[in-house]
Amino acid sequence: MSKGTYSITTPIYYVNAAPHLGTAYTTIAADAVARYQRMNGYDVAFVTGMDEHGQKVADTAASKGMTPQDWCDSMEPTFRDVWDLLNITYTDFVRTTEPRHAHTVQDFWQKLYDKGYCYKGSYEGWYCVHEETYYNESDLLTNDDGEFVCPDCKRPVQKASGEENWFFKLSDFQEPLLKFYEENPDFIRPETRRNEVVSFVNIQNKLLEGHRVLEVGMADITGYTKPVK
Repeated sequence: MSKGTYSITTPIYYVNAAPHLGTAYTTIAADAVARYQRMNGYDVAFVTGMDEHGQKVADTAASKGMTPQDWCDSMEPTFRDVWDLLNITYTDFVRTTEPRHAHTVQDFWQKLYDKGYCYKGSYEGWYCVHEETYYNESDLLTNDDGEFVCPDCKRPVQKASGEENWFFKLSDFQEPLLKFYEENPDFIRPETRRNEVVSFVNIQNKLLEGHRVLEVGMADITGYTKPVK
């Protein structure tokens, strides 16, 4: 008799490049947990898949002379073949351009919009395509050529100014989240990751009223990420 459902997911991998040692590592780790929980009597929902949005995906497609969708379609067999070769026992393979994913995200966004948790705004700053993160100029480093670079990946950053985007009001949840993390120290593991999340929640409220959750220019591959009325 089943003990119930145990859910686990890998990162949903970007398709700007083929699977590599890092993607194999996290997928094998998730597969080991999935197999273990099946042995413990759980029905396991093990999800993996491809994240087909983001500036780096669009840039890669353009460099190949393909549309983003055509590029993503061409990468699906590559990922599936690697996971079959490694005998990964996933139960669902999700693509973020699939209608089922689009409808789920649209429903989620609509609920946030209806409750007043997301709003339109614009943000100016330095953007790292690789890290998908905005930085204040004071946080940036400079390389040997005098260019501003990302403090995390050390790649050159781009100046973004005035683009209209959707924002999530993280500030509305800051105190409840921090209280929850304090009362449930094992909710996020390992401790280093917990510290990262706590720091993120603290810092984001200082940088922005809300955390940017949509990059409209790229997400228009599908167009479904906008709340609808």
